[in-house]
Amino acid sequence: MARLARDKVYGPLDMLSRVEDNDEFYMKMAREALYSALRYVSTEKGEPPRPGLEDSIRGTLAIIRKKPYFAKEVALRALARAMSSREKEGEEKREGQGE
Repeated sequence: MARLARDKVYGPLDMLSRVEDNDEFYMKMAREALYSALRYVSTEKGEPPRPGLEDSIRGTLAIIRKKPYFAKEVALRALARAMSSREKEGEEKREGQGE
């Protein structure tokens, strides 16, 4: 999810951040967000899936069903991680320029 935020693909993160409870409407939104995220990473980055990815998705959905606020936490952490990596990249560029 952090990769999406780094690439400024916020749609799936926005969908996760809107999950309010575990009724079917919000669970569908969470599934669509995870699907969109996986689709983006698989088509845009051309990387093979990580081992255990399917179990990870299944586990994430189970947690969201029990604790809907977890979806917002996933989105928040992804955004924070992406911002941190952008900050580090900026520092490395500045160091490379002799600043």
